[in-house]
Amino acid sequence: MKSSLSLFRSLKLNNFIVRYASNEVSLGTDFEKAKSRLESSSTQVDNETKLKLYGLYKQATQGICATTKPGLTDFIGRAKWTAWSSLGKMNQQDAQKQYIQVIEQLISSSTSNDKVDSNSVSKNEETKSEKDQSTTEHIELIKKSSLHWEIVLNRPEKYNAITRPMYERIIEILDQAGQDKELVLLTMIGKGKFYSAGTDLADFAKMATSTSNLKQSVELGQTMLEKFVGKYIDFPKILIGFINGPAVGISVSTLGLFDGVYASSGATFSLPFTRTAQSAEGCSSFIFPSLMGSLHAKDILLFDRKLTAEEAQQRGLVTRIIDEKFFLEEKDKICQQILSLPKGSLLTSKSLIQKWTKETLHRVNTHEVETLKQRWLTEEFVQAMMEFMRGRKKTKS
Repeated sequence: MKSSLSLFRSLKLNNFIVRYASNEVSLGTDFEKAKSRLESSSTQVDNETKLKLYGLYKQATQGICATTKPGLTDFIGRAKWTAWSSLGKMNQQDAQKQYIQVIEQLISSSTSNDKVDSNSVSKNEETKSEKDQSTTEHIELIKKSSLHWEIVLNRPEKYNAITRPMYERIIEILDQAGQDKELVLLTMIGKGKFYSAGTDLADFAKMATSTSNLKQSVELGQTMLEKFVGKYIDFPKILIGFINGPAVGISVSTLGLFDGVYASSGATFSLPFTRTAQSAEGCSSFIFPSLMGSLHAKDILLFDRKLTAEEAQQRGLVTRIIDEKFFLEEKDKICQQILSLPKGSLLTSKSLIQKWTKETLHRVNTHEVETLKQRWLTEEFVQAMMEFMRGRKKTKS
């Protein structure tokens, strides 16, 4: 009897071992197949998913991360290390399963999106045309007269957040306006309830989580920002900002370079530099302490203090506050009053005021942008942007 029981247990254990080994082989085969499918497919993978797959692959093939964290300057290596080490004590089988699931979801999504007909080429051309058109529409230039042009930040669905193409379009308009012999006044306003949410952080997040050419992206961003701010410093015409609603980031930091700032009673002003692991821009590190005094400037530059329109006026950032009910009506009156002044005297006087600080402001701009470049290469900034992207995905889902 004991011999029969022992034999039964032995057979049962052997069957379990065989099934376990078979499952292990099957999982390993599926894992390799998933890897091969991804490598041979044309599926587009975003940078955050690439890092996730990297971490899962390392966990599945090598187990728990036991390598030393790469140095601060090796930002790509640090991002990969973080993706792997964040998996903690996950066993290799679970890592394989998750790796397979992520790839299956990617390929399934890609397959459904890639169903195109014979008109795909013309559709791509149409899409490109629509994209170019939308970029122009996001920055609307209204030539109210030969003396007065107006830039409208026209992306209300994204709170007028500024993308790279929008930056480039504004630079182009500032160039054209500066060279126009008849023009006297250039005004800026936002469409909708916001003036501008500042730089579109999605652009920065893509740059920060890129696993290739990050340095090149950072250098391009540095060049573009320095050029953008430089155009404001050198702008020879009268530049007036009509702040119709909340203003954030670059849309606030550059206001010290304007000749007048008129704010709606509902406007607010914030510079979330430290919250996004960045530093001052738009010559604000020099102009804001001059306008507000050191302590008030630090309150907004360092400590992420949001100012009301009244507080911004008290600190010298806003010329006048306009009741939001009469904002557009008063805006037109202000423009008419400026344009009623002698053109030659107006522009000569502005040039005289600029003369004493222009060189200094360019030095400030160069130093601020160089400092920002260094910030963009830090792990702190990369982590801040990865958190931002995760937040966006949660909001969309």
